[in-house]
Amino acid sequence: MPAKKTFDNTQVIDQIMRLFWQNGYYHTSMDEIVATSGVKKQSLYNALGDKHTIYIKSLQHYHQLMLAATTQAMQALEQAGESPLTILMMLLTQGLTTTDQPAGDLIDNAVAEFATTDTDVKQITDRFYDDYLTLMASVILKGQANQTIVATQSSMGLAQSLLEARIGLQTRLRQGSHPDITQCQQTWAKFLAI
Repeated sequence: MPAKKTFDNTQVIDQIMRLFWQNGYYHTSMDEIVATSGVKKQSLYNALGDKHTIYIKSLQHYHQLMLAATTQAMQALEQAGESPLTILMMLLTQGLTTTDQPAGDLIDNAVAEFATTDTDVKQITDRFYDDYLTLMASVILKGQANQTIVATQSSMGLAQSLLEARIGLQTRLRQGSHPDITQCQQTWAKFLAI
């Protein structure tokens, strides 16, 4: 008779996700995954799969967490009556200044490690960036409609430029740099404001 599973998949994936976020895929061993999760290796394989499968699940988990946190932050700002420009600046820097997590962004790290060499990773990173781009574009569109954000480019074009600036900030943070986030927000706000 197989042993009864005694752990929560989501909690274990969350712990492992942070390990991948800190070390990257290639610098994380299966032994480290086992130690971090506190689950026996065979039980981990049976429940979650091999290292690559666990990594994919970690990326998907990160995507869900970030999307939920970002949407919640947007709604709170909207309910407080904040302008689309203020919400957009939050989107630019959401999660980048938090000290209780590894530097940078797990999705950005995945792109840096795999680029286009792993189709599973590429699908997840593309989906994440598409979702984030859509959030940014929707806020820009609202700002363009109420004439507080420039309309010299399409909302999607402006969102793409802003997303690329965010990715650049994430990369710099991961490299150990300390970019001035407030100055970056101020620069973009001046560029986007009417």
